[in-house]
Amino acid sequence: MKKSKSILCIVLSLVMVFTAVPAVSAVSVWDSIWNDTEEVEKAIIMQPGRDESERNFSWYMSEDVTSCSIKISTDPFMLSSKTVEGEVISDMHGKNVAKVTTTGLEAGETYYYVCMSGDEESNVYSFSTVEGDSFSALYMSDIHITLDETSGDAKTTAFEFADLLTEVTAEHDINMILSAGDQATDGLLSEYQGLTFSPVSRGLTFATAIGNHDRKGIAYKYFTNLPNEDEGMISSPQGGNYYFTKGEVLFLVIDSNNASATDHRNFIKNAVEENPELKWRVVMMHHDLYGGSIESRESENNLLRIILSPIFDEFNIDLVLTGHSHHYSISHLLYNGKIVENLENGGTITNAQGTVYMVSASVGRARDDENEYSERVAIGMDEFTDKLYNIIDFSENAITVTTYERGEDEEFASFTLTKDEDYDAPEIGFFRKLFGKFVAAIGTIYAIFNNIGRYHDLTEDGFNVGFFETVF
Repeated sequence: MKKSKSILCIVLSLVMVFTAVPAVSAVSVWDSIWNDTEEVEKAIIMQPGRDESERNFSWYMSEDVTSCSIKISTDPFMLSSKTVEGEVISDMHGKNVAKVTTTGLEAGETYYYVCMSGDEESNVYSFSTVEGDSFSALYMSDIHITLDETSGDAKTTAFEFADLLTEVTAEHDINMILSAGDQATDGLLSEYQGLTFSPVSRGLTFATAIGNHDRKGIAYKYFTNLPNEDEGMISSPQGGNYYFTKGEVLFLVIDSNNASATDHRNFIKNAVEENPELKWRVVMMHHDLYGGSIESRESENNLLRIILSPIFDEFNIDLVLTGHSHHYSISHLLYNGKIVENLENGGTITNAQGTVYMVSASVGRARDDENEYSERVAIGMDEFTDKLYNIIDFSENAITVTTYERGEDEEFASFTLTKDEDYDAPEIGFFRKLFGKFVAAIGTIYAIFNNIGRYHDLTEDGFNVGFFETVF
């Protein structure tokens, strides 16, 4: 049985390397971890459960292993622990994947866990639950772990992402990662193995949205283990929408590749009705709606605006986190596609009567095609870069988003949304709601034809997917 190593030891060694010796030594540390092939190939990921008392785990196992579990303890030496049994499923290449959900987690506690594949043990990792309604998250998009040697191979891009996580966790006390899609470039298992190879990632709750590049393969569905999934009428072999709660926030994660607005509306409606007491509603999805910085994509963005914005207005979504364009932007406060209140860098909006839409710059693949931002954009960036990351601080009465440039101590941009006892949510008009339902139905028909094209692409690429499973 392989000897376990504490995550604390690994993190301490990384911090010492990054703060005390030249960067070349950092590469050697990553090389050492990368070469621990058995651990890297597991692609261990910890994702949200239904709420803060749960965590979902997923990892790959040897072909001859048919059982899985999590050993979890508040003792770093695992002298006393409980075992949570999980389910083993087989992916479309015959690889066994473990799915385990831990429940009954207590607030404000540090837990240590070991992934058990039969009798085989992983290293020891740790995570902490939050106490109360305040917590912080790293928000980013378009990480693009890639096998494309022209833009960096999987190892290079994985190391770049690992460097970012180490830098951010050294500077900020974050509890989770919000990743708005395109974690991978071709949707391959090897890319997701690169995404999760850093031990730092296994101590953070990793909430992911599916991007258009994630949908190029089928590994995303098996790699992830998501709560409250809702595939709707228009299903996908890579998964659908899901939601979770944390503090006073209802997080709604949407597959924006799916144009079936009927599915998205039903999903959001049900999630809101099941969590009416929560103060904040945050949507995360891949596609940019209002950035306007890539002219060739404006037809796509315009379609999604028509389909999705009435839903976000109807259910009073506070913040929409996106990516896709690789161009950083933050919108003014929007309602019915119009600016209802100006947002200023460093400013605060109280009792917002609309939604702020944000696009995070790509973590690993900056674009150099330049176009003017939309008139709806409040904060943008003159030069395109992948050196930005965002910290979102959530509390009962406020959401603060702060953007930093890597290597810089001062913030690049920030804004705050607050709510007090005078907040009264706007109500969408009857005719606009009716029009939204009509457009949603059209979007659903479009989604069926779009999925036929996706079925053809997947089968052409050698993925064995059923027609009805992919299209309906």
